[in-house]
This record gives sequence, structure tokens and C-alpha cells, in this order.
Amino acid sequence: MDSSSFKKIGEYEYEGFLETGDEIFESIYKIVEELGIKFSWINGIGAAEKIIMGSYSTSIKDYIRKNFDGEFELTSITGNITTRENSPFIHIHATISDEDCNAFAGHLFSATITATCEIILNISDKPINRKECNEVGLYLWDFNDG
Repeated sequence: MDSSSFKKIGEYEYEGFLETGDEIFESIYKIVEELGIKFSWINGIGAAEKIIMGSYSTSIKDYIRKNFDGEFELTSITGNITTRENSPFIHIHATISDEDCNAFAGHLFSATITATCEIILNISDKPINRKECNEVGLYLWDFNDG
């Protein structure tokens, strides 16, 4: 998978797709590097397996992760591409649905595409940097840097 599966559709928009077997984060990081993306919103739909999602607990300052085995609809992925410690950082949340249309949602850690994943990137040439917030335990948007 490379950026050739993505095309520019407007001054600040790309559309594209991931293919069967593509790991979503590895693929998007390649696109970010090839297209030189500094900041973008990510929106998409598709189907995936080997999904790991989680929920962040502020009391333990860590994610509680859950594995989802089998094939699921990616009914929605939404997130952003920012900069953390001078490197691109992809943050995605997902809603998935099983064959009985039960929905599950959370912070996405990993997913392997089974059919396709159709994605829209709304980009900006102005980066948004993340800075560690010890109180919360996460790297949050920092508008004072950059």
C-alpha cells in the first residue's frame, strides 16, 4: 500500500482506500510520510479483523484494551494526525459492528483490513503539536507550541 491509492480531491482533501491485509496504522503512517502531511482529520468506513480497541482510564492513566476476533464492519473511524515529539502521531477512534449488528467503540490501537477501508483526509499545512500532560497522563494538543 502506498499513496498511489490516494488522490487529491480538493485543495486540502485526499480520498483513498486501504486494501485487504493492510494494517490501518502502518498504512496511514506510510501515507503521512509520502504526502508530507503535518495535520489532518481522518474519516472512514470499511471492514477489518484482528482489532484492538480500548478505553482510557484517568484513574490508572492507561488504556484498558480489548481484542475483537473475527471480521467486523468499520462503521466509522474518526481521528487526527498531529505531531508528538517531532514525529507524526495518529489518533483514531472507531465504531465496529459484528454480524448481529452489535456495536462496539473505543480508541483504536490496531486493525487489519479484510475488504476495504475508504478514507477521507482533510489536511492542513499548519501542524498541531502534542505535549505531555502529567495530570491526565496523555499527550494533548498544545496550541502554545508551533
